Amino acid sequence: MASHIKKTKKIILLSFLLFILFLSAAVMTPLLLGPEFLIAEDSLESSKEYDAIIVLSGNEERLEHATELFNEGWASHIILTNSTESGTTPEKAMSMGVPQDAIFEEPSATSTYENATLSKNIIEEEGFSSALVVTSDYHSRRTKMTFDDIYDNEIKLDYSFASSFFDPSDGMTEHEKRMTFGEYVKIGVYWFRLLLE
Repeated sequence: MASHIKKTKKIILLSFLLFILFLSAAVMTPLLLGPEFLIAEDSLESSKEYDAIIVLSGNEERLEHATELFNEGWASHIILTNSTESGTTPEKAMSMGVPQDAIFEEPSATSTYENATLSKNIIEEEGFSSALVVTSDYHSRRTKMTFDDIYDNEIKLDYSFASSFFDPSDGMTEHEKRMTFGEYVKIGVYWFRLLLE
């Protein structure tokens, strides 16, 4: 009986230590890497034309950036993830010069994870072999991590990020601090979720 109690105490102590270690990592990582880490590098290839541009919902700046790229001839189609959101509707894309027959709508995504999985379904159904993913700069690290994992090199992906309010170089506003904390938390959650798949 004493051996069983001793074993239980060890498990509780180990669990507590792992929790403290996880909590320390969660606090230290943003401090060590800083807000700049959230912004990934664009990988747009100047000599390439993509089958589609995947636009993540969230705000209008993403759609504006994507339609500029489309109108410059970077791709022949646009996939609007969560196309019911006001900033990424087909009507909005058409008002920016994208023809209706070049637009694919994905109306159901509620997260970056679903943006990736549901857009991949469209890519595969259409037989596309390459795509350019567009989101906001502050959302780029998590987007790239998620899409790279879900697409798993089956489709050639590159990235181009829309500029936003997020500019850590000029000092952090309260909004930028909250955004940084939130993104780091979500990166941790997504990393764990993708690891378990």
